[in-house]
Amino acid sequence: MYMKLCNVTYDGHTHAAVHEQHNVLFIEAINATFHTALPNDLRVLMAREHIETLHELSQQLKWQSVAAIALQNVVFETPYTAPQHIFGVGMNYQEKLVDLQAAPSEEPVVFMKPNATIATITEALRLPAMSEHITAEGELALIIGKCCERVSEEEALQYVSGYTTALDLTAKDVHAKNPRFMQLAKIFPTSFSFGPVIVTAHDVPDVQRLCVESVHNGRVVHQNTVDHMMYSPAYIVSYISQFIALQVGDIIMTGTPGSFTIRAGDEAACHIQHIGRLTHYVI
Repeated sequence: MYMKLCNVTYDGHTHAAVHEQHNVLFIEAINATFHTALPNDLRVLMAREHIETLHELSQQLKWQSVAAIALQNVVFETPYTAPQHIFGVGMNYQEKLVDLQAAPSEEPVVFMKPNATIATITEALRLPAMSEHITAEGELALIIGKCCERVSEEEALQYVSGYTTALDLTAKDVHAKNPRFMQLAKIFPTSFSFGPVIVTAHDVPDVQRLCVESVHNGRVVHQNTVDHMMYSPAYIVSYISQFIALQVGDIIMTGTPGSFTIRAGDEAACHIQHIGRLTHYVI
């Protein structure tokens, strides 16, 4: 059983929770049952020490004694909206390089997203007025669970506490004008989304085997496994940490197997087996 964490609204209040098959367990209820002090803020909860506590409770005490809320009574929300950093890696699959007609580089292409780009789970993706060609990309995202700086590739995944689905939008016509415009092409509102669930790294023993899918109007248009990335998740964490100290709750998108053009009325989604599905309508 994969441990999935989420943020939900119930009876007008927001709760960090553990997502089971048919219900959720609020962190407050877990604290009340087991006399723990786990944070109700999912970004803070992603710290590795809190994740380890949750796993110990689930293995030793199970969840039978915790009051559960049925899924149909809650609304899934964005896991959190104020990470310190959101990073993206471009052109990380050979197929994506072909799509962009680009040559491979010796080091990954890295960009950042401001928090203002985050589309909440219940929000539609809004096409910006400044572009006539918007593309969407399904991606695997890493959640940092421990502050790290200048870590080696061998130890990098020790600082990752979770994995989730993500969507990254790009104003492709803006980027096409000049490669230096890539950052500008990626910072419009609702151009980034992640969640709604985060699977703890403890439950993903081999991230290389995950299959990432970009899904357009219910059809899988691109898919690939993580082991076909040019830069592995471990390498990406290590690489970025050489330039900046990564913080708990930081999000790193690892690249897409392929993008697709979106228009008003479309549905854009990312699906990763064992992780989950992230879906947005486009307006």
